[in-house]
Amino acid sequence: MTRRLVLVAGGTGGHILPAVSFGQWIEKNRPDVSVLYICGSRSLELEIYRSACIEPHQLPIEGSPFSGHGLDKLKRTCGQVTAVKKSVDFIREMKPECVLLFGGYISFPVLLACKILRMPVAVHEQNAYAGKVTRIASKMGAEIFSGWRECLPLPSSKFTRIGVPVRDFELLPPTDAWNGLGLPGEFREGPKLLVFSGSLGSRDIKDAVMEISCGKEFREWTFILPAVAEKTEKVNDNVFLLPKVWKTELLYSLADIAVVRAGGSTLTEVSVLGIPSLVIPWEGAADNHQYHNAVSFASENRSILWEGNLAAEDFAKSLIRLYDIQLDEKNRKKGKQYNKTGRMCEDLWLALSSYF
Repeated sequence: MTRRLVLVAGGTGGHILPAVSFGQWIEKNRPDVSVLYICGSRSLELEIYRSACIEPHQLPIEGSPFSGHGLDKLKRTCGQVTAVKKSVDFIREMKPECVLLFGGYISFPVLLACKILRMPVAVHEQNAYAGKVTRIASKMGAEIFSGWRECLPLPSSKFTRIGVPVRDFELLPPTDAWNGLGLPGEFREGPKLLVFSGSLGSRDIKDAVMEISCGKEFREWTFILPAVAEKTEKVNDNVFLLPKVWKTELLYSLADIAVVRAGGSTLTEVSVLGIPSLVIPWEGAADNHQYHNAVSFASENRSILWEGNLAAEDFAKSLIRLYDIQLDEKNRKKGKQYNKTGRMCEDLWLALSSYF
């Protein structure tokens, strides 16, 4: 008899990709369990799911009632009421054994629906500072699984550390990855820096890279910036601006070092792959959660935590220092990740198995 698990994730890739990674692991390793997905109505959400060949059940909401102002806030609140009803209808129809929330605005109405139906519900929190839904769910008695060694402001007794489920990456030879990305010109030797600005983009990071890339100390470097252009562009001979790249293994296959925002999924991916990273927390993140992610990450991985303005000279020095860390064999052996990709998914499944 096939049993069902509902995974609820929306908003940005930081919530959705861990859910998809866990769902794909379930489908591969637990053929007796059917995975269903719930998301919101934002076009980005559907784009991310469809890149993984998944058609989720969509709720008719696009934002949290905890944010927004005036008429927009009222509209979001009314939308949540509708979403609760539709969540109740969906769960009643599907009859899952358990519902696992991955945070974000979409999780709140499903949490309420589960409580109405007395359906077992748990939360996976990708950030070291718990989001509003996670904090509410904890007060309502839901089990909390954390991606980090802390899940502020919850005490350690209120959560279980699991890690953040991430995709399994099969790295390619660098030349194959270069060609797979369609980068113009011949494969370049020398250090390669992968620059992620995050789901919401960051002009500051791009501008800082463009400024330092002309320096003589970076002539042999290659700078790769995905999700910042409509089509692939070559700039300054050593800077490549790319559109969105869903096959992230192509990017990671080229990276000697990386510049990343401090989203839970991205930090876990570079941790698992052992890529030394300059971490720049996004200051606009709710409850400053990216800073807390970065601190937890830096305590266990080869990294530099960047705070403050992106002054070109200091930025350049930090990248050179980071590449020295990558070259240091002794330091490389110290680099470690909390868990392996498959192990994180297995641990999360074992934590949920009592519901099945």
